[in-house]
Amino acid sequence: MDRRYSLEEINDRFAIEDLYDRQLAAAEAWDFAAYDTTFAADAEIDLSDFGRPAERYPAYRAWLASLRPAMPQAQRIAGGLRLALSGDVATARVPVVCHVTFEQAGIRRRTTTGLFYVDRLERTRDGWRIVARREELGWRDAEPAPR
Repeated sequence: MDRRYSLEEINDRFAIEDLYDRQLAAAEAWDFAAYDTTFAADAEIDLSDFGRPAERYPAYRAWLASLRPAMPQAQRIAGGLRLALSGDVATARVPVVCHVTFEQAGIRRRTTTGLFYVDRLERTRDGWRIVARREELGWRDAEPAPR
């Protein structure tokens, strides 16, 4: 039998789905004001699968902003949200495919990466926010990008 959700659970699910949609759109547009509305100010971000140490959101945000000159194009496609709610906290696992064009010294390279956002979220006075994220590498492919 399918689970029946309370109105509060339905509202929370829609709010969290909106958070992920807002986060992906903000990342693609390099809109850090919108991006900031998806993470807690002191969120822990773990990119160890990608060779980066775990760090707090401000350091992660600065690193992400530094990529802008070398990343002229990017598209992220999220799959099914696997969400577990428990009051004011939630855990999520989101499959994401990232298509990114990198440019360095005039040479473009396109990468496609399959990963999972493994997140812990909390309800704050401003709405749901990601308080911890681990990006788990699924697979990676790279090829020269057309000009």
